[in-house]
Amino acid sequence: MPTPSDNASAAAELAALVDAVEACRARLSALAERRNAALRGDGDDADSLLVSIFEAERGLSTAIRLLQRAVRSAR
Repeated sequence: MPTPSDNASAAAELAALVDAVEACRARLSALAERRNAALRGDGDDADSLLVSIFEAERGLSTAIRLLQRAVRSAR
């Protein structure tokens, strides 16, 4: 059976992972904004790289929510 100390350690590690994944999501968001700005005027609404970046960003948002739930469970 995990001790309160084990849970606190897990919660701290999970919180650090949340921070790291949030930083990655912010970098992806900035990349998407730059890509979107570069494409304005090109008339290409279906840029596959931009779509992939947005999908990755959504995936990281989901991962963040799941990690935050795990942090709450560990406390």
